[in-house]
Amino acid sequence: MTFFPKPIFAICLLLGSYTCFASAQAEDNLQFSGFARVVMGYLDDSNAEYLGYDNSISLEQETLIGLQADYQLSDSFSITGQLIGHSGEQRDSGIEWLYLTYTPTNSLRLKLGRQRTPFLNYSDVIDVGYSYPWATLPQQTYPRHFFSTFDGLTASYEIPNKLFVLNIEGYWGYFEDKVVVAEREMNANTTAFHGVISNIIYKNWTLRASYHQGNTSVELDELTQFSDLLNQIGFRESAESLATQGLTEVVQLSVNYENLDYFVRAEVNRIQADIVFVPNTDGYFISTGYNFHPFTSYISYAKNTTEYDQPANDIPVGLSPQLDGLAFSYLDIFNQLPIDSSEAFTIGTRWDIQPSLALKAEANLIKGSSTDTAFFAFNNPDFDREAVLYLLALEWVF
Repeated sequence: MTFFPKPIFAICLLLGSYTCFASAQAEDNLQFSGFARVVMGYLDDSNAEYLGYDNSISLEQETLIGLQADYQLSDSFSITGQLIGHSGEQRDSGIEWLYLTYTPTNSLRLKLGRQRTPFLNYSDVIDVGYSYPWATLPQQTYPRHFFSTFDGLTASYEIPNKLFVLNIEGYWGYFEDKVVVAEREMNANTTAFHGVISNIIYKNWTLRASYHQGNTSVELDELTQFSDLLNQIGFRESAESLATQGLTEVVQLSVNYENLDYFVRAEVNRIQADIVFVPNTDGYFISTGYNFHPFTSYISYAKNTTEYDQPANDIPVGLSPQLDGLAFSYLDIFNQLPIDSSEAFTIGTRWDIQPSLALKAEANLIKGSSTDTAFFAFNNPDFDREAVLYLLALEWVF
């Protein structure tokens, strides 16, 4: 992470320094908490990898530890910081949260600083595996290329009622970091990043709907140079189709029902982007489970479909070897884009060993079309895009 010089983080770091030198009386307002998970995975096929797992036992992909500090500056102000150490290579370790909270009333809350991006229902707790029943959230609806944090301002307002509780949240900020999209790591920047989230709790039901939008640009020098070349020689449609900046939109809806005996949870989302390497994606999952304390058994189904914008056809073919080579190079960019449409069938059990410690065992059957990559990495063309991922996870909070 490389954005600490930003003004909002200067404010938060100054406040953090203040807490370090607070008096003994003020130290009573400092609280520490944490969470950890050790996830062991094994893929039953030697021809492929799935999210970094292969046919050897691995503890590296999703194992992590987090430490959070909350300091109450006054009745209305507090500061929160969270450090996370990841064992996997897909995410950097470091400061995940660092924000100032202002609570002027019981209903209104404002946060300023680095926060979790509230794209999806479990975005806030995606790293706290103890908080949900499954060993891992499905890749089909929780894609790993989402940026997990943003820097900005959040305002939430709660409307309690005798029949229901309504919470409305809005945010505005920016994002700047490296992301991995279409198997490529690139620098990304999102400005005018904003969204609105509504939560309604009614008896045993929880409904969440959200909309998110931002102007995103990525750094891909070779693609930009090729696009400039196409534009210079008059193939404007092809040049514009290789966009490295544009609007990104996410729409999400989730419904949960839960009582002491069982639960049903479902979520659907749509991701749209005007960038050539980011596909338009529709994903959903549904899960149901039965509680027989201290155990919970569950089954889930998740599916996503991805598609890219079609290439332009303004480069003529068959007129000259030079134009044929240019058209081939252009089309090859689209031919190399991974199609990650897939589905996953999951069955698992959670054992709450004690109030802060849980053990989960899970089997995931992942299937994709023979013409898609389906989130698999493989070199063998005969791989049938079907494998079972076994997970064993120890989750705890402290």
